[in-house]
Amino acid sequence: MLSINTNLSSMIAQQSLNKSTDILNQAIERMTTGAKINHASDNAANYSISTNMTTQLNSYEVAQDNVASGMDLVSVASDSLSLMSDHASRIRDLCIQARNGTYGQQSLKAIQSEVDARIAEIVRQYNTTEYNGINLLNKVEDNIPAGMPKAGASGFIDEDFERITPDIIVSDPTQLADAIAHNSIIGISNAETLAKLAELVNSGTSCGGKTITLTADIDLSAYSTGEGWTPIGTSSKYFRGTFDGQGHKVKNLYINRPNADNQGLFGYANDELKNVGIENCDVTGKDYVGGLAGSAGANITNSYATGNVTGVNKVGGLVGGASFSDITNSYATGDVTGNNSVGGLMGNGLCNITNSYATGNVTGNEFVGGLVGLGQGTITNSISYSQNVTGTTKVGSFCGSTTPSSISGCKTIQIEGLNKLGSTDGDVAGIEYTDPPKPVDNSITLQVGINSDSSCQIKFETGFSNDLINTLKNLKVTDADNLEFIDNFLNKVSEKQTDFGAVQNRLDSALEEIGTHIENLTSSRSTLKDADIAKESSEYIRGQILQQASATLLSTANQSPAIALTLLSGIR
Repeated sequence: MLSINTNLSSMIAQQSLNKSTDILNQAIERMTTGAKINHASDNAANYSISTNMTTQLNSYEVAQDNVASGMDLVSVASDSLSLMSDHASRIRDLCIQARNGTYGQQSLKAIQSEVDARIAEIVRQYNTTEYNGINLLNKVEDNIPAGMPKAGASGFIDEDFERITPDIIVSDPTQLADAIAHNSIIGISNAETLAKLAELVNSGTSCGGKTITLTADIDLSAYSTGEGWTPIGTSSKYFRGTFDGQGHKVKNLYINRPNADNQGLFGYANDELKNVGIENCDVTGKDYVGGLAGSAGANITNSYATGNVTGVNKVGGLVGGASFSDITNSYATGDVTGNNSVGGLMGNGLCNITNSYATGNVTGNEFVGGLVGLGQGTITNSISYSQNVTGTTKVGSFCGSTTPSSISGCKTIQIEGLNKLGSTDGDVAGIEYTDPPKPVDNSITLQVGINSDSSCQIKFETGFSNDLINTLKNLKVTDADNLEFIDNFLNKVSEKQTDFGAVQNRLDSALEEIGTHIENLTSSRSTLKDADIAKESSEYIRGQILQQASATLLSTANQSPAIALTLLSGIR
């Protein structure tokens, strides 16, 4: 039908032109983007699947970067350990060299100088090795609350004390009595001379007005059989004067006299004990038993004891009983066991305690405390950090019973089942009770997968205890046990290197696995989303031909009304 109002041929041609134009545009879009799915309307299901695959691919690429960073971190730590191992090996060689009897004091001093320099470099590597602001080797943290006293790297709370020079240094025990008689400051350099001091004091020699110093660490391993070490001073012939450890340590103190009183490095000491560390002690006595001193009328300053102490009455990790004295900047660690008046730091005494702490387990019957069993005097800025305090009567996480003039600025770990203080005598307002801290997690967790479960993580420790480092700082080429210690240190470094090697192998495996996932996902996403250029170019040509044909036919269809006008023009 030929009409003026409706041109059906034109409408058909327009529709075909629009379709061919859509085909052409879609082919152009797919060829220019390289993807056959550019909109959800192209293929809703495959669009969602490919989007999820893209998200996974992006996550795997981040995980790939994580693994690479983790490998860099482990390499930094491992390289530092290698340097530390090299220095330690050289130190071992120097210690072997120093054992040869062909070297005089000047030569030994030169050897010690190189040892000290290499130790300083090991300590520097330990403290400063880091990756992206993370300290890798020195990651061990203490749990002592902020503001409370704690030991420094040297093992002492106060590392900046006065150093004094002895008038004479005694290495021959037979010369000690004469040295005490004619000098004010006497240096002791070995265990035999220290044992001679105990013999002289216990036989009545007075050191009043004198200062006895240590000029080297003292190893008492030779006195570890039978009853063990003979304490310096008795209840009738006590040590008088000043004993200054000068930051040196007395190691491996062993005493086994379960029926004897006044047992410790010092049996009974007056005047002053300072700057001395007791390490790895094992002391057993009856009454008045402590790591540093069984009984003390002496002020105790900047000293500590580590190890176990056992007795019956008046038993403490540092001092068993103290009277009219002060304990300052001191601490004790280790287990303390007794019956009556048992404390982590001090068992019993009229004593002022300042800036001190205890961290061992304390076990007794009556008057049992994490810091003090039964005490009088002031206690200031001190802490009981005992993990377990047990007894039957008047047992407290801080003190078993106390009648001090004041307690201020102190803290104690609140242990379940204890009544905080065994007795409420005195002012207890100065004690803050805190919950036991959670264990410190020094591990590093690497995210090597795209999920949050443990299978996508690698967790490992990079740091190790600073106990070996602290002991290494005081190593002397003349120490009898230096080779054994260096071997222990090298073994520890080797173990850590082995751990790092295992982590590196796991990271290599994870990196390979991630690469496989990326390859497979990329292939799968390509199948779903990538355009077939050969097919799309054919569609492009097809759409172009259809568009041209539609345009030509549309032009023809638009002439139909004109034909109708021609017919109308013939009517006159």
